[in-house]
Amino acid sequence: MSAASGTGHAVGDVVLARTSLGPLGFDDPMEIVALTPPSPGRDGLCRLEKRGRTVRGWAELRVADTPGAAPGSTATWVEDLHVRGIPTALDPVLAAASRLVFGRVLDALLAP
Repeated sequence: MSAASGTGHAVGDVVLARTSLGPLGFDDPMEIVALTPPSPGRDGLCRLEKRGRTVRGWAELRVADTPGAAPGSTATWVEDLHVRGIPTALDPVLAAASRLVFGRVLDALLAP
């Protein structure tokens, strides 16, 4: 599986992310396996299963109302991934790099 399918808005759809550093890169296909849009009184959840040859694992994006006087939401990205060819001993380094990259991506997506 290496191509996107569907609209990216429904369970079963496959979204395609591209990860690259300079000229090196790979596609990261992810299938939406659970999707609950946020609504008043209900948190939102999107769970993705990574289906690529290079990256395996899962990711979840949760969106929750921010309690308090000001309206707003809190977005949380949790991911468990394994990269082919990288020993598990390097998982802490991979996790730190992932937090940095996905934090920047989420900040850019959620910027006003």
